[in-house]
Amino acid sequence: MFKRRLKSFFSSPNRGGGTRLDRENQSQYDIESMLEKILGFVIRLDRENQSKIGSMLEKILGFVTRLDRENQSQHYKLAFEPDLVPPLDLMREEGIEVLEEWFRWSEEWSMFLRVYGHIKPQDAILEIGCGLGRIAFPLRYILSSDGSYDGFDICQNKVVFLENTFHRRYPNFRFVWANVHNTFYNPQGQTKPIDYRFPYADATFDIVYAASVFTHLVPDTAAHYFCEAARVLKPGGRALFSFFLLDYYRQNQPRPFGAARSHFNFDHPYRNYGDMFAIAVPDNPEESAAYRLQLVERFAAEAQLVLAQPPIAGIWSGSHPTWIGAQDLLVFVKPE
Repeated sequence: MFKRRLKSFFSSPNRGGGTRLDRENQSQYDIESMLEKILGFVIRLDRENQSKIGSMLEKILGFVTRLDRENQSQHYKLAFEPDLVPPLDLMREEGIEVLEEWFRWSEEWSMFLRVYGHIKPQDAILEIGCGLGRIAFPLRYILSSDGSYDGFDICQNKVVFLENTFHRRYPNFRFVWANVHNTFYNPQGQTKPIDYRFPYADATFDIVYAASVFTHLVPDTAAHYFCEAARVLKPGGRALFSFFLLDYYRQNQPRPFGAARSHFNFDHPYRNYGDMFAIAVPDNPEESAAYRLQLVERFAAEAQLVLAQPPIAGIWSGSHPTWIGAQDLLVFVKPE
C-alpha cells in the first residue's frame, strides 16, 4: 500500500518535467531522494519491521505531499530577491522554457564581463538591449553603490517591469525604453534604428555590452550601434558584443541543442552584402542574423574601436570542439 502511494507521488504529472519551472525548492527533492533510499531499506526488512517503519514513512509522505501542494499553488520561489525575476509569461517572450535558462545566460555573461570586460565594482556599465534584466541580476553582486548600470530595450513591457522592481530595489540600476523599430521585437516602433541616439553623454561608460542584440540587427543598424557604443564609451573602455559569425557557419553541419533549429540556418543573402551577411528568415530579416567577421571589423574601424583579441567561439555553430558560451563573443577596446 505504502509503496504504491510513494510510486504514485513520484510519478504524478505535477512532478518532474511537467513543472520544470517549479524546481526551485531543492530541499523538497532532497527529501524525495531520502524517501527512495529509505524505501529500499524497508523492503529489505522483515514484514514486522516493514509495518512499523512503513507507518512512520506514511506520515513523512503526508507531510511532503502537503508541501508539494502548497508549492504548486504558489508562484515559483527563489532563495533571494524573487521579485526581481520576471513572471513566466514575460520570460517566454524571450524564449525561456526552463528556469535554468534564465540563470545560465545570466552567469555566462557575468563571467564574460569579469574575464573579458575586466569589470570592477565602481564601473559604469551600459547594456544595449537589457531585456528583462537577466544579466543585470548577477551584476548586482558585482557593482558597488559607487558603480552604476544603465540599460535600454525596445520592448516597453520589459522596461516597465524592471523600473517597477529592479530600479526600486537598486536605484543605481536604471532602465530606459527605446521606441525603436525592429521587424521582430518592435514592429510598431516609431524611431528608425539608424536614427536612434543612445540617451547618454559622450565617454560615460567603462563597459558597453550587447548580448544577442547584433544577432537581430541588419548591417546599417549594426554599424550605427557600433558608432554610438564608441561615442558613450570612455577612452580605454571595453565593448563586448555577441554575434553569429558566418566564418563558423557550415550548411548541413550538425549543431547542438536548440541551435539545430532552422532559426539558425543562415542561408539567405540580404540586399547587396553578398556573403558578408545572411539571415535565416527572408520575410523577417531581424529575427535572426549572422555576420562575416570582416564586415564586423569594418564597423569597428569606422567607430574607432579595436578588436582586443581573436573571436571567442560559441557552441551554436557546432564547428568548434572547444567553446566558451552560446554565441560568438567579440571584445573591442576604445583607444585612449
